[in-house]
Amino acid sequence: MDDLRLAIGRCGPRVRAELGQGLVTVDDQTSRLLAIVSQPGNVNSTVDGWRSGLSAPIAALKRLQARLSEPAVVAAAWRDLVDACQGTIVSAGELGNRRDLFRSLLLGAELNPRATGRVLAGVLHDSATFVAEARVLIGELDRDDIGTWPGRRDAAGLDEAARLALCERLLGTPPRDGHHVVWLVFGQAYIDSTRFSVGPVTFYMGPMVEGMIGKVGPGMEWVPAELRHVDGWLRSEDMPSEDGIVFARVDLGRGRFADPVGRAVELARAIVSIAQFDTHSSNWVPWSGFLHAVDGRVTGMPLFLSPTPTPHPAPWLDSTGDVLEGMSGKLGPHLSPIAETLRDAIEVVRWWQDAEDQSNISRVVLDVRVVEWVSSLVGGGAWYTFLGQTWKQQWIRAWIHEHLYTTCAEAASRPGAVAPELHAQLASALFKIQPSEGRGTYAVRLDRALEVLPDLQAIHPFHTRIGRRLSSLSARLATPATLEDWCRELEVDWSSQVNRLRRLRNALTHGGPASAGAVDTVGAFGRETARTALRATLTSLVDGRGPAAAHIEIKAKADAWRAGVPVAPDVATALFAQ
Repeated sequence: MDDLRLAIGRCGPRVRAELGQGLVTVDDQTSRLLAIVSQPGNVNSTVDGWRSGLSAPIAALKRLQARLSEPAVVAAAWRDLVDACQGTIVSAGELGNRRDLFRSLLLGAELNPRATGRVLAGVLHDSATFVAEARVLIGELDRDDIGTWPGRRDAAGLDEAARLALCERLLGTPPRDGHHVVWLVFGQAYIDSTRFSVGPVTFYMGPMVEGMIGKVGPGMEWVPAELRHVDGWLRSEDMPSEDGIVFARVDLGRGRFADPVGRAVELARAIVSIAQFDTHSSNWVPWSGFLHAVDGRVTGMPLFLSPTPTPHPAPWLDSTGDVLEGMSGKLGPHLSPIAETLRDAIEVVRWWQDAEDQSNISRVVLDVRVVEWVSSLVGGGAWYTFLGQTWKQQWIRAWIHEHLYTTCAEAASRPGAVAPELHAQLASALFKIQPSEGRGTYAVRLDRALEVLPDLQAIHPFHTRIGRRLSSLSARLATPATLEDWCRELEVDWSSQVNRLRRLRNALTHGGPASAGAVDTVGAFGRETARTALRATLTSLVDGRGPAAAHIEIKAKADAWRAGVPVAPDVATALFAQ
């Protein structure tokens, strides 16, 4: 219920106006239930009475859910996003919320965010190709009547108002049924036959596919229609042809699919995984990219890419050796013999590291287990209570510091976004923020980041992503009072994430409802929270303070910092006071 209200508060005004009474009714129902369960004593009979009249609350929620898939609501979210981009009042964070809501509503309306977003972006850039594609999608043009498609870089000649109007007409067009086909690529793969099918997935020997494009005439009926009907999107040179690859053509059949590519990827990889279950093979590595066709026509330019190897720093730039050497005097004395608590801590570190390669669904359970272990050491009670009492203010402070550094460092690292005469100024700002310490390492100077923030804001145009982020950051750090307001907003975010993490971890552990999408919203938060608490514990075991004393010290310092923010004489003092 808190998540629902938080989400409603982050909607733009046009979406809230469009949903209207539906939002009010659902909020009334949640308020009634909250009032019931908040009463002292046993409320079972009262809850049973509420449940006996559940048809009205359920109907109200279902009506609201149905409305979220209507084109009018999607269009309202688009207008909220456009208003935010055109104006200067909406912060970078709020604009991001509107963007994310728009993408979610596209999915709910069975519109593919990837494909729809590509056409919208093309239209906004006045690309003649995408303008023609949009008019085909809304029924103003027939694809077969277009003799020669315009080039992707040709301008359509529409002014901004006309482009926005075309985008809105596109979003207002209900999705059509179509026959969806998706092509994927597996690398380090081989098949003996030229092609064979496993249900709706047909596997093709890699090098032959390039030669199938544009093949028509007698004897070529076996070539899939989307490869025979060549138009402006598909060229033979766009298809990989090297040895050691296998194409998978996934025929999804006829229907409406918000994410046909996602469904195809899931199906093809599941079939390959079943085969690998018997062979124990690590080959058949999925490539990124796809080719999507509807009713025998390719919908966009294919771009297949082999997996990029995980980059590793040069050994002489890796500071692990320095860290190990620094541990010799601190950790060494504790290893002969190893104390039981330290042994446990090392084992928990391994848990945390092993979880790195897992999905958020399994990682969340392990991360909370790490926090539970730390809480048991310091006598903090329930893990979520321990986090709130000890780590909330420290998290707020660290989040603000991190946002200040990453925003300014990114702005100073983008000379391509500004005029050449400003490059030297950006380079100077970057050196101030992160001066080199040799061997590929850099210091972090938050005080210097605050110092160069006004200059960076003046350099970058407002109507760019980084420009709006700089403007929003400057507004939040204008005075100690605005910083205090930011801290209060982050307190709400903290409570929301901890409560959601608690709910989803319990659901995962005990078989309750927990979608992968919901878990992804707290995956990074749970991961970083577990790492921070574990690092503080491990450090305290090595330096001899002990976990309880270390966490008391962390809490005292963070609480003192937070109390000093509203009374600080200036923002620098409020940010960096120890």
